[in-house]
Amino acid sequence: MLRFDLHVHSNYSPDGHSSVEEILKAAAARGLDGVAITDHDTTAGGRYALEVVDKVAPGLVVLPGVEISTKAGHLIVLGITEDIPKGMSVKDTIHAARRLGGTVIVPHPDQRMRHGMRIPHDADAAEVYNSRYLLGLHNFMAGRRVSRRKMSAVAGSDAHSAEMVGNAVTEIEADRNMESVLRGIREGKTRIEVRKTPVRIYLYQIGRGWVRKIKRFARL
Repeated sequence: MLRFDLHVHSNYSPDGHSSVEEILKAAAARGLDGVAITDHDTTAGGRYALEVVDKVAPGLVVLPGVEISTKAGHLIVLGITEDIPKGMSVKDTIHAARRLGGTVIVPHPDQRMRHGMRIPHDADAAEVYNSRYLLGLHNFMAGRRVSRRKMSAVAGSDAHSAEMVGNAVTEIEADRNMESVLRGIREGKTRIEVRKTPVRIYLYQIGRGWVRKIKRFARL
């Protein structure tokens, strides 16, 4: 079983605080076999990670990806290096992801304050554990929905800084390459290992998010 953090943001995201190099080093230091770079609405961080991983963290498997803003909420697409336009319907976003050979994951399902959406029937997997929570109710509910639908379950730290990488780990039965790992996710060959993001960091990140929103509103 290979250990992956499937939901990590670098400073290629507007709300990311750590460089790609810092994230890769943190993933290797915590004993992960790989990491998915899922910046908001851009694959630039994932593409860059592919370029530098052999120098920064030899042997680490990088899954390039993106967390896309659709009309209904956020979707993660793994295994792509080409951007998908934001603001499309869920159906059109998934169609574009399939055209690029991407694997589609629903992050933090139904958490409306975090742009979570209902799990579409044609998604490959859904997060049943996201480490950025206070009470854990949404994780519990997501786990029940995914279990009822007998679909693939994954976890993600949703890290926005290198120190949080590895707070939620998906163990995947796969060979040590991107194609095999993505196939393992789609086939449900996964197991979850979790740790909660410390409350002080979670609240700090929420505060930074509200500051950004206020600044954007002030510029309008």
